[in-house]
Amino acid sequence: MKKLNSKTIEVKDKLESQKLIKVAVFDQNKNKTKPHKHNGYLELVFLYEASGKHVIDGREATVNSPCILIIRKDNVHHWDLKNPVNGHVLLLKKLFVEQSLDFEISRLVEEIINYDTIYLNELAGIDKILEVLAYDEDKISQEGLFKSILAKALSFTTQLKPSMAKQNHLYLSFCELLNNDTKVINHVAHYASLLNTSPQNLNAACKKYVKLTASEILAAHIIKEAKRLLIYTTSSISEIAFELGFSDKSNFSKYFKRYTGVTPSEFKNMEIKTLFPQTHS
Repeated sequence: MKKLNSKTIEVKDKLESQKLIKVAVFDQNKNKTKPHKHNGYLELVFLYEASGKHVIDGREATVNSPCILIIRKDNVHHWDLKNPVNGHVLLLKKLFVEQSLDFEISRLVEEIINYDTIYLNELAGIDKILEVLAYDEDKISQEGLFKSILAKALSFTTQLKPSMAKQNHLYLSFCELLNNDTKVINHVAHYASLLNTSPQNLNAACKKYVKLTASEILAAHIIKEAKRLLIYTTSSISEIAFELGFSDKSNFSKYFKRYTGVTPSEFKNMEIKTLFPQTHS
């Protein structure tokens, strides 16, 4: 925990440097906190039994359980909860999302951070999934469990704020197209046309929602898809290039290296050694 002086905002770090995701049972001794920020991670607080108030960036909300409190890394927040408090705390570093080859996780995280609080009509098994995630060390399994938690949580959300709804819908629809299309097309105009809008409008919606251009989002999706194919299939680099809409292997390799710093061949060799070290000892 980092505390400089009484004139600075306390910065808490509850996540070990080597861990990208952590789930813990809510600590009853921390039912009352002073205003503080977090050191570079997202915190999701799942409260099954609790009452009190939560203040985040000056916005006060009543805690009615079951609910989820969403604290972004740049938020200043504190709470005053009455014991006993029953729940889980999930901490997530940005690198967990960036390293994931599942594009849907990134979309779900971007969607959930639009909320300070999500009130749940029922737990819907979220508590049980968190109990499993707390002890799971397998990265792929962690991603699946985390995605399930986000999807269940967001199923309880109400309509987004009217001022945000149209542009957010456009961004989310763009992500849905990318996730569901069997063949990726490396042209923003293609997806704008499918969404009955212009590339400029799609770009503006993406920049407002996630501070990335539509081209950057599309590139991130293509790179994640390329990594999946390189790691988990026996397709050649030429075949992968064709499947992702590149005219030839050379163009694909230059594109991949521009965004990753390595060629497809170098990436594949590194990942295989990491996943199957016994075959390269």
